[in-house]
Amino acid sequence: MLMKAIHLKYTASALVIAIVLSGCTGTTIQYTDPDAVDTTSLDFSSTDLQTTAAKMVNSMLTSPRISKITVDENSLPVIWPETIQNRTNEHIDTGAIQNSVTTELLNSGKFNIVDMNKVDAVKAQMQYQHYSGMVSPDKAVKIGQQVGAQYMLFGDITSISAQNNYQQSQFFQITMKLMDLQSGLIIWQGQKQIRKVAQKSYFGW
Repeated sequence: MLMKAIHLKYTASALVIAIVLSGCTGTTIQYTDPDAVDTTSLDFSSTDLQTTAAKMVNSMLTSPRISKITVDENSLPVIWPETIQNRTNEHIDTGAIQNSVTTELLNSGKFNIVDMNKVDAVKAQMQYQHYSGMVSPDKAVKIGQQVGAQYMLFGDITSISAQNNYQQSQFFQITMKLMDLQSGLIIWQGQKQIRKVAQKSYFGW
């Protein structure tokens, strides 16, 4: 009888320990390949960002009209990347798309890029160098020597959602354009379409 009581005591203790340990179980985090396909949800994903940027860059670099303006290595076209407009109902960091595209364009060696987001910071630095009295005049950067953009890169992203009793779908269309600022003409336009479908499970969406 005593042995049976001891056995029950240890069994109960083990059960309590198991319950406590299961309650302490946390989330496991691990690094994965950033280029792996992301099928976590129907939302705009890292895979969508990467494939969109690759499609746009390849389209631009292989365009005959773009080839004409990039033929002279001593006079590379200067691009001003404008904001990509998000016209969907979900939050999409379009700045990440823009950064991916401009990074590849700049590293191709065929374009120069100007960043208008830093104009105020540049002005503040120039004013400091020329008017604060803290910088030697012969060491200050000259005013009025910056290069103006010749082309504006811009675009938008739209989406269409649909669902029935069996599946849910999400469609994205990303369009980017390159405008000649002097003439106002669009000299290149690229487009990427993405459609994702989720099948309804036994437990619902």
